[in-house]
Amino acid sequence: MEHLILIFGILIGAAALLTVLLSFAKQSPIIAFIIVGVVVGLFKESVHIPHEIMEAFTEIGIILLLFMAGLEVDFESVRKRWKLLVWNGVGQIILTTFFGAILGYYLLDITTTVAMVYFGICLTLSSTIIVLGFLKAKKQMESFHGQIILGLMVLQDITAVLALVILTSLSGEGSLAISIGLIFVKMAGLAVLLIILNKLILNRLFRYLASAKELLFVGSLGWALGFAAFAEAIHFSPEIGAFMAGAALSFLPYKLEIQDKVEPLKDFGVILFFIALGYGLHIDSSAIDLIAPIAFISVFIVLGTPAIVLLIGHLSKGKSRPSFMIGAIINQISEFSLILATLCLQAAVFDDRIFLAITLATIMTIFISNIGHQSIDKIYAVLKAPLTFIDKRSKVSKTELGDFELKGHYVVVSFNEISEKLISHYLDKGKQVLLIDIDPDVYDVMHDHHSNLCCIYADIYDPDTWDELQFTKAAAIISCMVGGQEAEVSILRWRKEMGLRMPFIATTDSHLEALELYKYGATYVIQTEELAAESFQQLLRGEHGLSMDQLADKGEGHHRKLTRIMGEEPARVWGR
Repeated sequence: MEHLILIFGILIGAAALLTVLLSFAKQSPIIAFIIVGVVVGLFKESVHIPHEIMEAFTEIGIILLLFMAGLEVDFESVRKRWKLLVWNGVGQIILTTFFGAILGYYLLDITTTVAMVYFGICLTLSSTIIVLGFLKAKKQMESFHGQIILGLMVLQDITAVLALVILTSLSGEGSLAISIGLIFVKMAGLAVLLIILNKLILNRLFRYLASAKELLFVGSLGWALGFAAFAEAIHFSPEIGAFMAGAALSFLPYKLEIQDKVEPLKDFGVILFFIALGYGLHIDSSAIDLIAPIAFISVFIVLGTPAIVLLIGHLSKGKSRPSFMIGAIINQISEFSLILATLCLQAAVFDDRIFLAITLATIMTIFISNIGHQSIDKIYAVLKAPLTFIDKRSKVSKTELGDFELKGHYVVVSFNEISEKLISHYLDKGKQVLLIDIDPDVYDVMHDHHSNLCCIYADIYDPDTWDELQFTKAAAIISCMVGGQEAEVSILRWRKEMGLRMPFIATTDSHLEALELYKYGATYVIQTEELAAESFQQLLRGEHGLSMDQLADKGEGHHRKLTRIMGEEPARVWGR
């Protein structure tokens, strides 16, 4: 036992050190964990880590990762943007899987149809850790391409889960169709069970658990492992059970709080799984023959993915910038792919050679992709001119604008409670307001709301949008995006370069961001926390001041309003 504690201490310490070193190159910790596992695996005969322990690490790591993947699934983003995702999401998945299967056939001599398809799916999935990390760091979660990517991640997760479901039926005896059918019946039964549990137990249980960090952590861990064990007990995949357990919690009102509190579960799962994965790799002299195939596969993912998404964007009359950004952000192989590859290896769909190729290609694509992410805007600037043929098909049409005149208008970006008040103010004064938002629900409700209001579904991060919608002729530009600092700064820079003097109002919840926006020339920054404080101060002062009883009455009315809003569909709220 002391021997194992020492080894695992060295493993974790080495992984931590390598993670710090790689962070200077802005690389993912995943690479560090796999490398440490590989290095230790080269000395298996001396290290003597029991096989059962590494298997347990792999199993627990997969379950925790899939549980968190289910918890992070945002089905609402898919519902809102299903039309765009039919092209961008389904198209990317189908084309990448198809070309990936062909690469597997010619580069790795994969001959069975099942192995070719699963190899293609492994190349299709993009790293949620890398993608979300980039979007959060660049504050592009609310951008057009960011929202499409979030929906695409959900579609990829669903694809991976369906692939896992089918994989579990491949080892069964008898008819394959019957085996797949039975698996899906069990999955549907578990889904019904989770819906019932959600309504009767989970909502109340996690409301109580959310009151304490320790309770929430332990309760979530127990729920993940417990439901996975239950799924295995009824001869269902424990991995899929863990994903469904997480997905059930994603519908709770406490989803964000649960995510925040149990994030260490994901980190712990990542460490366990990737160290065990690296340790289990079979690397010998024959691996030299894989250098060329791995290099070709890596090039295909890093360069081919943006090309595929650009092609889809062209066919769907999309714009070049968001299409390029989508492709250039998701151009790496996923940690989910390694989970799928591990289970394919266990099911004898893959051999050690295919598994090694996918693992090393994952490391290469993550490494190269992270480097590319650091210069993504510069790369697009170089490619912008050759890609103009895509933009010619996607101009804002006169039909979309109707009778709205792009002159002396007020541009309002993003619909929320702040912009709602501003829009009402300008409409009451007889002004024309151009509302820009990337939420389809907002467009559906607001585009015919008022004769002086024109709602456009457009990407505010794209400079072409500023030209098409005649920002130079606007009376004022008002951004109500709380998380849109990058776009706001870009517009301010453009405004200065063009020598424009129209007022620009930005919104933020950060003191530092407010100072930066003023530095770039913002006319006024709506700071939400300060605005709330001033509003409350005015409420207290009033004409005669409010007593505590009067304040309680105000609070009760506010509570009823929030309850009504949260209980209604978004479209009904926006149309109130």
